[in-house]
Amino acid sequence: MAGKTKLQILKSFSVLLADHELDKITVTMLVEECHISRQTFYYHFADIQALIDWGVQQYTHGCVTDAKKAANMEEATIIYLTKIDENRLFLRKCFSSSLSGYMTALLRNSIMEYTSEFYSQFINFGYQDNNEVDFAIEFTANGVTGFIISMLYTKTETDITTLAAKMNNYIFKRLVKR
Repeated sequence: MAGKTKLQILKSFSVLLADHELDKITVTMLVEECHISRQTFYYHFADIQALIDWGVQQYTHGCVTDAKKAANMEEATIIYLTKIDENRLFLRKCFSSSLSGYMTALLRNSIMEYTSEFYSQFINFGYQDNNEVDFAIEFTANGVTGFIISMLYTKTETDITTLAAKMNNYIFKRLVKR
């Protein structure tokens, strides 16, 4: 039950983001939108920042959890990008706030986690040691992170299937054995 209430609070917070900047949302606004008491909010979260932290982790970790279930890297990328796109407003507002550094690290780490899952199965054996593999994964994750951040700010609809195919062909496949 507690998990459902936390998700309900997070969804209400996301609704408020449509009309308010992240740092302008108050607990009062949130409890009114969510139809809960202040006590209920504070039972689950110490403050708005704790809610945001939890929400960001839910969204990024949820992307990874679902992507790890994919049959291949391209499918994992479609799942991951779809989840990011579904939470575009929340993530964009977080990136536009004082949380941008924190958000970038969380996003990069989640990309590293899901790409490592597949790279560990198929990594190119031409690399001399694990340090080179780790560098390749981190370098890729940093580039993909930047690309996703720019995608969050794009006003046009993103064709996720085409984007995932391009990322798979031009980035991910280059690191796997042939």
